[in-house]
Amino acid sequence: MGAIGEDFRGGWFRRLYAPVNPAGLALALLFAVALIVINQVLQLSGALALAKGLFGADSGNVRDFVKASLVAIFPVSLVTAACAWGLAGRRGGTSAEVLAMRRPRFTALGWLLLLGGFLAGMYAAILVIVTVLGIDLSQYTPGPNGQSPDSGSAGMVKEAMFDIANTPWLFWLVFPSVALGAPIAEELIFRGQMFSALSLTRLGIFGTTLVTAALWALMHVSEPWLSVALIFVMGLVFGWMMYRFGSIWVTMACHAAWNSVYALAIFGAAGT
Repeated sequence: MGAIGEDFRGGWFRRLYAPVNPAGLALALLFAVALIVINQVLQLSGALALAKGLFGADSGNVRDFVKASLVAIFPVSLVTAACAWGLAGRRGGTSAEVLAMRRPRFTALGWLLLLGGFLAGMYAAILVIVTVLGIDLSQYTPGPNGQSPDSGSAGMVKEAMFDIANTPWLFWLVFPSVALGAPIAEELIFRGQMFSALSLTRLGIFGTTLVTAALWALMHVSEPWLSVALIFVMGLVFGWMMYRFGSIWVTMACHAAWNSVYALAIFGAAGT
């Protein structure tokens, strides 16, 4: 295991996660809710401002608003991260411990194996689900300009991303939000503050994984059921990763890898 890192020793179920949250359950959950509200309000405000600047002062188009909202994610995520760090340090807590920011003991090869294994596992899971349920993915895929498929909307965000991919400067403006902003904010909220609070209750890590995965999936209800279900499954995987490796850097990295690959795939297929 020396070639990939000490944290890989001990098999699939070695526990490295040690929840810490001196704020107590009620206050810690209040902090988590506050982070969600701060994130959403700032993103809404940023989207309203950016829609005018990027797409015209009189732009009232819903698609333009969604695009502007995607651009706003990255700067808003930095504010959310600062708030998460500050709130985690309240009531005698150490922010790095509450948010499980221990440094994983992986080598560069270990990181490559982790990220590659995660991506391969998720795509394999999608293939199995699609095959078993006989799902036609074309019914959940927007057209090259972001138009909805015949079955209805493929999801506001997904359709906006397909549209954005046709405008390189706008795509690269959005890419930091998708690849870094969303993983930073969402992981700090759900696998950081909220996970540490609930893990100390009777729910334990197993119940906390179910709850946080479900709440995270519900935040994406603007997307089709297949996407929401995939996000729930990914949330379960991230919960196991928290248990196994005890570091939010692991879930952030995997989340970022998934979003990056997906966004780049859309960009590469633009216009085809």
